[in-house]
Amino acid sequence: MSKIIGIIFGKKNTTWQRIDEAGNSIDVAPGYFDEHPAYAGIQDEIIDGQHMVRVPTFYYRSGVIEAGEHIGKKAVWISDEHDEGFSAHPAFMRNALQLKAFYVGKYQGTPDGDKLGSQQGQMPLTRINFPAMQKAAEARNGEFDGFQLWSIYHLGAIQMLALIELGTPDAKSILGDGYVNGNGARLVDDEVVAQATWRGIVGLWGNVWQMVDGLQTDEERRYRIWDAEGGKSYVSTGVMAPASGWFHRRARKHGEGFDMGAVFVAKKTREDRDDSAFGNYFWAWENAVAYHGGCWGNGEAAGLFYLHVLYAASASNSNVGGRLAKV
Repeated sequence: MSKIIGIIFGKKNTTWQRIDEAGNSIDVAPGYFDEHPAYAGIQDEIIDGQHMVRVPTFYYRSGVIEAGEHIGKKAVWISDEHDEGFSAHPAFMRNALQLKAFYVGKYQGTPDGDKLGSQQGQMPLTRINFPAMQKAAEARNGEFDGFQLWSIYHLGAIQMLALIELGTPDAKSILGDGYVNGNGARLVDDEVVAQATWRGIVGLWGNVWQMVDGLQTDEERRYRIWDAEGGKSYVSTGVMAPASGWFHRRARKHGEGFDMGAVFVAKKTREDRDDSAFGNYFWAWENAVAYHGGCWGNGEAAGLFYLHVLYAASASNSNVGGRLAKV
């Protein structure tokens, strides 16, 4: 029998209510998530000599609660098995085939010759532009295939799982600030400055920005996202990215070949952090690619839901890196 759990999207950056399949409030006993298959299956693995984290397939539903005490409220649910109304998260799709898992770099991307790596004790790979980072990730393909720069779907799956487990978008209040108040990049596993870590994924935000594939804005600042079947074809969503500000409401439009309910991309922002639901900042401009998390100097703006869709793919900087993935 599938184990279904969800969370209601709150209006403030505080604790949000977890719910059962029907949308009723629930309390979670200690150890619940360690025993839930979607979380228990998150394990370290070494592939092609790179430190990766395996995330097993889960199913999700994004929508409105239809009855009961929370009727009409927006929520998202996850399940370890397919159930009515649930779909496999797009992070687990590759060329229309459903995978058993995806793998994400345990560490922020590190240099490995002409390849993107995931190794401890190294500085992050920076000072290259988006196409070069994509090329470095794909250069790992050989004995093993499916290596790529992590995508908005990999990030969205991790954010969804973490949000439900933590019970709040304010991940820093539980996991710590991460390295967001410093003066330059550090080793990807630096122990002097605590890296933001969730279930073995180190430096999930902070230290350096991380390029994220599969999400762009067009010439009118509308989102374009990869198709949900894993074909890596961009689909126009028609959703306008809001003015930069504090992330308040996410886009959840779905249409032919896409469902933005699988990811966490801003639809509305607020001028003040205290008025926002997610409590992290959001940036957007025309014809831009996506970075996630924030770097060593972004302070309270940085975090699990900090997204930056502001610069052209040709940009590069010492505070921007990436993260390896494999599908």
